[in-house]
Amino acid sequence: MLLLLLAGLGLLHYFLAPWFKQFYRKRTLRTSHILDDKLSHGFTPQTHSRRGLLIDKLLSDPDVIAAIAEETKIGDEDVDAVHKRAGEYAEELVPSFNVLLYFRLGYWLARSFLRFLYWVKVGYSAEKQYDNIDPNSCIVIVSNHRSNFDPFFLIYLASRKAAISYSAGEWARGFPFQQLLHAIGFYIIRRDSGSALYRKMLERYVSLAVSNCIPQGLFIEGGLSRDGKMQPLKLGMLNYVTKAMGQGNCKDIIFIPTALNYDKIPEDKTLLAHQEQGFKQKGRFYSLLSFSKFLLQLVPHMLPHQHKPFGYACVNYGDPISLQQWQRQHGIDLNMCDNETRKQAIGQLGEDIAQEIEQHLPILPVSILSAIFLNNLDKPISELDLKAQGYEIFIGLREHGRYMLVPKQDEDYALEQGLYTLSKRKMITEVEEGLFQANSQHRAMFEYYRNSLGDLQTSK
Repeated sequence: MLLLLLAGLGLLHYFLAPWFKQFYRKRTLRTSHILDDKLSHGFTPQTHSRRGLLIDKLLSDPDVIAAIAEETKIGDEDVDAVHKRAGEYAEELVPSFNVLLYFRLGYWLARSFLRFLYWVKVGYSAEKQYDNIDPNSCIVIVSNHRSNFDPFFLIYLASRKAAISYSAGEWARGFPFQQLLHAIGFYIIRRDSGSALYRKMLERYVSLAVSNCIPQGLFIEGGLSRDGKMQPLKLGMLNYVTKAMGQGNCKDIIFIPTALNYDKIPEDKTLLAHQEQGFKQKGRFYSLLSFSKFLLQLVPHMLPHQHKPFGYACVNYGDPISLQQWQRQHGIDLNMCDNETRKQAIGQLGEDIAQEIEQHLPILPVSILSAIFLNNLDKPISELDLKAQGYEIFIGLREHGRYMLVPKQDEDYALEQGLYTLSKRKMITEVEEGLFQANSQHRAMFEYYRNSLGDLQTSK
């Protein structure tokens, strides 16, 4: 038995493990070469660098070394303790991108799962303008934030063009979330670390990634929308991104304003229930419990005779915004101005991008019907009246240049799909054939989805 065990270990160590490593390496290189030709913005050398080398590069960055020295000087910890803490920060920040997992297994899983949940649509896309982007520019997808599913939708839909790197919150720290998300390009950040050293390391990591033209994704709002409206802007990451222009291979930074919306947001009930206090006091256990609860809710939908998606999920990609051109138009150089002027300029840049996002926000059937039912909470309304008021909203939105998702170019069909979604959620009841009554207990939910219309209201 001992000889058999030793023989098995020898076979594994000297034959099977080297063969598997060689097979895996060849498969990865072959996939990388194929994708580098097919993707509009292919892989940079940093994408294939070993994670340990990237961590060493971050820890040896002059700004990080200076921050470590400052932390040692003003804090109670010795040099070794501060270096150890910096190493822990670097382990969280630096991803270990895996091409096979991202484009083979990950793409297939994302496509299957997201299309199981929704009818996924891309509404507007400035495709021709994206093809003219200089390869020595870093693409940054800037979007609103409706759901925790947002980055997965955007990564999946952008996967034919580029591999996008997003950040994940503190809930992802620890096994297995950190390892899995690192493998598909995420970096883990601490929202309120209170550490100057950590903030400097986050800034330098983002700058290193952008200066190597690794496509990035960021959410311009301060968190998930808890009322359906655009939230106050949070511009720290935008500030970090802009500092990298002119460094390394990055000649310009191209922002892609991106707007997404859902007929049903998976965590909408949780968002409404935490409008005041938010999620800052919730830990990873709460996130895991909420996600497990959501998966259990999907079980009835998996039955073949009952499955139908939650509704539509739509993404609009706006016209690209060049940081170089934006600076010329405003007569400013972000890298040369003082801190106060830079802060004001970043605020203006954020407002300009947010305005584009809001203008491109997709209007979905459930949002239109929610506005109508809010005006008729106390009485039933016929399907004919619903469609008549829906057409009025369609006309008003077109006049304001808003994008509406009209599947099959048929307004009747779009509204019928929205009625099905609301009925399935028991937000409305068909009291008799063709006559619908809104459930007043869901008033807050109607308002939540109506708010994506912006300032436009239904006619009385």
